[in-house]
Amino acid sequence: MEARFLYFTVHSASNLIDVRKLGEMKVYAKVSIAGKSKCTEPDVVNNINPEWNKTLEFIVPEMNIIQAQGKISVKIELICKRSLSRDKYVGEVNLSLDSQCPKSCNTCLVDMNGSSFGTLMYSSVLGEKHIVVDSSPSKDYTNKIGIAQIGATLVGAGAAVGAALVGAVAAVGAALA
Repeated sequence: MEARFLYFTVHSASNLIDVRKLGEMKVYAKVSIAGKSKCTEPDVVNNINPEWNKTLEFIVPEMNIIQAQGKISVKIELICKRSLSRDKYVGEVNLSLDSQCPKSCNTCLVDMNGSSFGTLMYSSVLGEKHIVVDSSPSKDYTNKIGIAQIGATLVGAGAAVGAALVGAVAAVGAALA
């Protein structure tokens, strides 16, 4: 089965509604894609203007993209972390990423019960298709990317980083000479 890596970065939010009566808001983002959810750490410093700059990696089966006519649904829930009671919902953003546009960066409005407020900044990168080996009946594709594909990707990335370092060292040497 074919699948793609989707690297989704939650950068920041601003001007959120303060849902706490006492204390500071500690907001985290819960991102849901292709039936999987991942969270950022709560920002304990910036209150109603949290910053995360956290990249979350998802595997999206190609069949999901085809069935959704080239779109990838993304739900981002903003949640206030609380220590003495349940975490509190702040708002959410629902996106539809276009698989024909492999890179995106955007700012969008946060919604709560049909009312918009504040903004959320995100970016995403959709990778090339990979072959996914599915040997379990659970259909959990998270750790089943072909080893050869990962190895080839890492070798290619390592070569690119190595070439960049050699170029940088050469440039510094030339500047000092």
